[in-house]
Amino acid sequence: MRPVWTALLVYFVAVVAVLSLQLAAVTALVGWRGAIEVEHDALATLLTGVPASSLALIGIAFLAGGRPPSLTLRLCWGRIVGRGLAIVVLGTLALSQALESLTILLGVGPGPALDWIARTMADAPPIGVLLAVVVVGVLAPIGEELFFRGYLQTRLRRVWSAGPAIMVTALAFGVIHGEPVHGLLAFALGLYLGLVTERAESVMPAMICHAANNSVSVVLSAWMGSPESLGANAATFLLSAPVVAAAIWWMSRLPWPQPA
Repeated sequence: MRPVWTALLVYFVAVVAVLSLQLAAVTALVGWRGAIEVEHDALATLLTGVPASSLALIGIAFLAGGRPPSLTLRLCWGRIVGRGLAIVVLGTLALSQALESLTILLGVGPGPALDWIARTMADAPPIGVLLAVVVVGVLAPIGEELFFRGYLQTRLRRVWSAGPAIMVTALAFGVIHGEPVHGLLAFALGLYLGLVTERAESVMPAMICHAANNSVSVVLSAWMGSPESLGANAATFLLSAPVVAAAIWWMSRLPWPQPA
């Protein structure tokens, strides 16, 4: 059980590092620009805080994972490529949309943080949207997938079977997002990405899925926002759910790999 306790300790360090570096980045922004308001200076705050936390996760994953990263972080091309990669990416996008529609149908919404990012993107100039795609759409998924599915899930997989390793990693992924609803959404997405990682024997497909999801979310928030009517969200949920099920069914046809 030593790898489990070591992984959980590294997770605790990562949480502290993420929160500390986000605070330090925003503090540096305040020192540079003077007093800021979260809403008025939302884009600058977002583009400052997200890289700090993402780089922290990347650094911790590589330091804690050791060498070679192709094995310790599963940072290699695995079994899901080509058409299979397109299927799991489409499943990710459908899952994200289904979850968002479900929060609206239940009357809870996606949570303050996601609402804040959506408002920020809606008011951002084109260059701001482009920078957000790079930072939120690409850098953040790289950091999160390298740490959670690459490092944490790989370590847990050495001791546990795939199911518990995916579950605990997804739970840790949800907790680090802080808010109840946002955390539940991240937990559900983490379950899917954990399954992708195990089926692929690689973190790369999950990284691509996550990047596609975040990038599409940023662009849609900037261009059109999310539908608010119950009818539109009910239809979206009913159309998205079978796509998710089909992607999971496709992955279920791949054999489970043996633990390292």
